[in-house]
Amino acid sequence: MRANLSIGDAELRLHGLSSAISRETRDRVRAAIRNSGLSWPSGVVHLTASTARPRSDVDLAAAAAALLVTGAVPVRRLTATALIGELGLDGTVRPVPDVAPRAIAAADAGFTHLVVPAATAAEASAVPGLTIIPVTCLDDLVSWLRGNPAPALQPEPGKRGPSETSWDPEGWARLSPAAVRAAAAAAAGGHHTVHLAAPNDPVLLLPRLIRTLMADLTDTDALEVSRWHSQAGELLPDSGVRTRPPGVSLHPTDTIAAIVGSVSRPGLLTLAHRGVLTVEDLPDFSARTLEVIRSEMQDCALHVAAAGGATSRPAGPRTVFTVRDCLCGYAQAENCRCTPRRRARYLARIPLWLLDCTDLFVRQVTVAVPDPSPPLLESLRDAVARARERVRSRWGTAPEPGAEIDYTHAVADLPAGTAQELDDAIREGRIRPARRRGASGSPGHAPTWTTGRTRTSPTSC
Repeated sequence: MRANLSIGDAELRLHGLSSAISRETRDRVRAAIRNSGLSWPSGVVHLTASTARPRSDVDLAAAAAALLVTGAVPVRRLTATALIGELGLDGTVRPVPDVAPRAIAAADAGFTHLVVPAATAAEASAVPGLTIIPVTCLDDLVSWLRGNPAPALQPEPGKRGPSETSWDPEGWARLSPAAVRAAAAAAAGGHHTVHLAAPNDPVLLLPRLIRTLMADLTDTDALEVSRWHSQAGELLPDSGVRTRPPGVSLHPTDTIAAIVGSVSRPGLLTLAHRGVLTVEDLPDFSARTLEVIRSEMQDCALHVAAAGGATSRPAGPRTVFTVRDCLCGYAQAENCRCTPRRRARYLARIPLWLLDCTDLFVRQVTVAVPDPSPPLLESLRDAVARARERVRSRWGTAPEPGAEIDYTHAVADLPAGTAQELDDAIREGRIRPARRRGASGSPGHAPTWTTGRTRTSPTSC
């Protein structure tokens, strides 16, 4: 925001914004300054805003620039400060969406301080390298600019983000050993899973188990995931960042626009990044939607183009596809009246490419007789963490969906007999080598393993 004061009647002129936004911003800024007990400058204040998508969040910066150019506030604290917020006519500062991605952009641009509405201060405070100044009204900003201490960070009452719920220990007794083993393999190795659900078998239990066994997000991944969820308008936890992997479900009724998103708003596939994506009732999805999912699984990214521009977003979740036994979906098998031909025709809707992209196939998640001594959650999570650490030390990278692993590095420290078994598996087609892609995206010559396409057993993780 650039400001200039010229001779003339008391007036505020905004440049670089659309006529509607310019008019609304001008009225809010003038009313907020006057209703805050500050005198309006005598002269014409010219403000020029340079932003790709101007919205009401430039109000706070416009008010600070107008006060600065007239000498109402000193410039010392504004030299490395970014301001985000919408002003009310009474001078209050209202929250705006997308605070987390804007805070990350401010830190990358070299700003050291960020003034935000107090309601979104916790969300912005998760970004390292920034001193957050929470304000509830224009008076708080003027007081801080004049050298007074900044207001303390306080969560907004009545608004809480999603809490991270823990797994119910009693639920372990109902899980089949094969489902627990498959979930541990998916959590440790980043594998995709197909759940051919039997009658009365809960389809959301397996993806929940995989999320529970996954480790907490790293600081970098947590900021990235929180950025997309904030941009989608979702509330974040009180800490301002999501520390646990997200969980997203796709239904056959979801549109392509909701799944992919738009240039300004991420879709469901991006919201599931670094987490678990559940595709419920796979045969009921349209061929076009399945093609979008296939492209996402292959590239681990989404490319969105529209008249307003184009953008690319990551999309690398562990995916769980759920398929019912038959079209009727009765809870009890004896109530099903589907003929074998109708059931086969229903299961034939499963695309063949899914068999090439999926490593784990689960038939039954729960058992009728509970296990008297179920495994401990802590021991399974520790086993998953140890398996991921072994893979990282062996292959040089963490096992995530779509991660390419250098074959030469993978076999460097293996015994000769194990390396020979790997060579035989590749030659026989049981492990499919892929070509490494260079920085420019062109295929290279070094063979790699693609974890999302490698047929492995849970014990190999």
